[in-house]
Amino acid sequence: MGKNLDKNNRPDLRVSNDEREAVVTTLGLAMSEGRLTLVEYEQRLDAVWASTTRGDLDEVVRDLPAPEKSTATDVARTTSEWREYLDEWRWWLGGAVVMNGIWAVQWISDGEPNNYWPLWPLGIWGVILIAMAFMPEDKHDD
Repeated sequence: MGKNLDKNNRPDLRVSNDEREAVVTTLGLAMSEGRLTLVEYEQRLDAVWASTTRGDLDEVVRDLPAPEKSTATDVARTTSEWREYLDEWRWWLGGAVVMNGIWAVQWISDGEPNNYWPLWPLGIWGVILIAMAFMPEDKHDD
């Protein structure tokens, strides 16, 4: 956070959730580097979420080195990518519910079980999602 006392970064200004999230990321990196124990990490997390001013947040990380910008960005990007990947599986699950519902209504109306056709679209979709986990995405920072 820093102790900059300019007009826009005074320690008495109230903090936003985004600022708290940035400090949580810093704490997570510090714990992964062995700078904090699990107990210290949890205590500091409680302090972060209880903080109301930037000065409170500064106090939580005062004895920790500032994280490298690229490391913090990489952690945030990786978290975002996994969240997007899990969202894809959520869409797959929604599609599975709809397709199985249609198949069940078809089965009930015909009075006998039909071919289980949802296997094909769900199977292909699932294979694509699994492949996405193992194949790197081409990223260009244009």
